Amino acid sequence: MTALQEWFDDDKELPRSNDRERFDRGMFISINNHKQGNDDLYGSLKKQYQSLIYALTGSNPSRDQIKVTDKLPAQRTILQLMAKNRVVVAAAMHNYDAYNQKTGRGSRYNFGGYNHLHFYAFGLHHKMQKHSGGVDGAVEHIRHCLFRHNRFANPNKSNNIDIREVGVGKYQYNDVVTPTTLLDYLSLPKTNPTKDCIINYMAGAENGEVANPILYVYQTGV
Repeated sequence: MTALQEWFDDDKELPRSNDRERFDRGMFISINNHKQGNDDLYGSLKKQYQSLIYALTGSNPSRDQIKVTDKLPAQRTILQLMAKNRVVVAAAMHNYDAYNQKTGRGSRYNFGGYNHLHFYAFGLHHKMQKHSGGVDGAVEHIRHCLFRHNRFANPNKSNNIDIREVGVGKYQYNDVVTPTTLLDYLSLPKTNPTKDCIINYMAGAENGEVANPILYVYQTGV
């Protein structure tokens, strides 16, 4: 069982509000990269963002228009992006833990020098609704498109790329995100690092300190 699976393991299915769309609070993507370090993963972020958008729209934004920054976008920037139906991605690179035979957690081959990616993506639910395969088809298309930019120990394993909806089950009251509150949510690793939520998990902020810097990826231009 991975740390991610354990984090979601007691995610009891609570009823969803009828006025909500699937993935309207965002998408959490966890990638089990194999023997890829921070430099490799950082260098792939624009391509990963392109693949995410391509899966949803069938078109690739220019890499020159994709911004990768460690500075949290201002509220004005976020609202402008939302008005243009853009997708905002937060990315974090986690170290692998040493393999623990008793728990089955960790990695035998990636501990010590290698990392794996987590993404939080917001603003994609309307595009997912319009996908030819519906929301479930959009999820599989995203997984397929992201596959090409990541290396895996076993390409055939179903959990190489894990995609989850944010703000459902027991976390429906912790991961409450809207276009106008996205900045507040992304700020939680600094403003409320002990809150049990996806963005704090990504930042490694459980103990009140940010262990994993967050990078922000979004499309600029018209």
